Amino acid sequence: MRVDPVTLKMWVGDEIPEPKHPASDYYFRFVQADGNYSVAHYGAGDQPICYNYFLVRPNNSLISRSKNQVLVAGEFGTVYGESTYFYDPMYAGQANEFFTVSYMNGVGGEPFRVVSAFPAGSNPSLDAVSLIRVFQAAPEFLIVSANYAPDGHLESLHVNGAKKGNWVHSTEIKALYPGLEVATMIGDRPKTREYFGLPATFPTQQYLQKPANIFPRVGLNSVMEVVNMHYDRNRWVRQESFLPDGTRSLRFLTYVVTEEDKVLEPVDNRRMFGQFSYTRKPGQN
Repeated sequence: MRVDPVTLKMWVGDEIPEPKHPASDYYFRFVQADGNYSVAHYGAGDQPICYNYFLVRPNNSLISRSKNQVLVAGEFGTVYGESTYFYDPMYAGQANEFFTVSYMNGVGGEPFRVVSAFPAGSNPSLDAVSLIRVFQAAPEFLIVSANYAPDGHLESLHVNGAKKGNWVHSTEIKALYPGLEVATMIGDRPKTREYFGLPATFPTQQYLQKPANIFPRVGLNSVMEVVNMHYDRNRWVRQESFLPDGTRSLRFLTYVVTEEDKVLEPVDNRRMFGQFSYTRKPGQN
């Protein structure tokens, strides 16, 4: 596969049968009913890992690209960082999107690699902050993730459930908690946010200078709390976790940088990285 960063067109060739046990990366092309097609970049190995998912017009012009990267996983399922980059003219002025959310296991999300620190001499750019709170509550776990811009303002809130390690659809969560909003909420939802003990504004500079557990106690049994600092469009993550027994752990995560990531980086840098930044007015959530 080749991508032209000037014309934003894609070329796919050298077709092979879909490998049962891929020994190298490969691309899977699927033509949709509307004539657009998708191209997924999969890694080698029997466990499918999708590094990039492209949506493309019939004339081979890029519409968008998405990445689905694992942040945390456990008996409560998996929480991902989801990035979407826009290329089609219909998205003129729109920011690239990023948020964290709990979803199904085994959807081909890219696993992280733990490193001791960011590369020496690097100066990565903080692009987003996310908070994750996991509670032991019906249906078995509640997973709440809040997403903040670097300046600390809240951009979105997500409430999901899990049972036996698997994601539970938001319709079931809504039935269990009819007084709360669930699924994806853009901007602030004070009643829901306060119920789960999440701040309206994240104290970014204060936290960077003196990291601490900022989560207040609420009327739910906490399992884990996580602060993620996302750098360079989630290529690097500073992740600090807090457990109810006082245990505190810090780790640094990184992900694969593909050839497509490198080629499209100048294009991606021209757009903001967040959520709906292009519509926000001063003082507006």
